[in-house]
Amino acid sequence: MNDTEIIFGLHASIAALQNPSRTVFSLKCTQDFFSKNKKLIESRKPKQFEIVKRKVIDLELENTIHQGILLKCRKLKKSNLDSIYLNEKLIIILDSLNDSQNVGSILRSALMFGVKTIIYNKNNSFEINPFLIKASSGAYEKTKLIEVVNLNKTIEWLKKREFWIVGFDIKSNNSLKDVPADTKKAIVFGSENKGIRSLISKNCDFLTKINMPGGNQSMNSLNVSNSVAIALYEYTRK
Repeated sequence: MNDTEIIFGLHASIAALQNPSRTVFSLKCTQDFFSKNKKLIESRKPKQFEIVKRKVIDLELENTIHQGILLKCRKLKKSNLDSIYLNEKLIIILDSLNDSQNVGSILRSALMFGVKTIIYNKNNSFEINPFLIKASSGAYEKTKLIEVVNLNKTIEWLKKREFWIVGFDIKSNNSLKDVPADTKKAIVFGSENKGIRSLISKNCDFLTKINMPGGNQSMNSLNVSNSVAIALYEYTRK
């Protein structure tokens, strides 16, 4: 199995360099990036280190959005359900999301609101790739991403640990405010096209939706990363 993870982008790369759990195999960056982050780079500088022209990174990555930095690191150790701490009150479950960059945005929102754990199903889901890591703006280094084979069994596991399962469903008659505030919650979000799968939906304690201002439901659904941000704001505000 390939143990190497490619990371590019300003915030994602700086977070990786600041993460003591990361082993950095190689680093390429522009002179401008090196000048602005010299102290951090020299503290972690691997044997394979080069200051290069931006075009060199363009060609290697086949994109121009790298912001002058390219890391090759050892993959982080995978988390499992036993890594969920007893004091965690709010976690996220992603049911069959496919857009890696959307998931990266979700990681960023989750970190902002203090969520430490995101659970997702192994099959028919997104891939952890450099674009997800970049979109997370460094949150990937600080969030437990837990891959599971069976979400329904995972939900049962969470229920035994006093989590209430809250699913988002555009057809629900309930709003966010209808969910009790003083409960441990695992919030389930489905894909934008299909939503939560029916068996997952049936296993939820609550089904809820985000009400549009003035009752305007002309849009069938928000972008899932926006929905996550709104839900986390509402629940942490409570």
